[in-house]
Amino acid sequence: MRLTAMSYNLMRVFEEISKTQQPELIHSSDKKYSEALEIRQQQAQKRDRFVNPLFFQARISRISSYTIRAVQNTIITGMSLQCFMSFLVARLVSRPQLIGEH
Repeated sequence: MRLTAMSYNLMRVFEEISKTQQPELIHSSDKKYSEALEIRQQQAQKRDRFVNPLFFQARISRISSYTIRAVQNTIITGMSLQCFMSFLVARLVSRPQLIGEH
């Protein structure tokens, strides 16, 4: 159990570091979440309702399967940490426009 928790935390650190290296970029999973949230907001507005503003705050995202596979491959191949971080940063995408002021 400890090994699982340590591995999870290590992968989260790698993913968060890759985000901070280029803050204007985000992971594709975060982009997908933002798009889904925008759709929910539009549907709620049609019904004269609103989406809870807490959904628009920073969230703890799940570790993407790409990150998990990348960590596995890094361990198996003995790749350097610098190369590994470059692969994670390369997976980032442009940050979408903010949905609205919340």
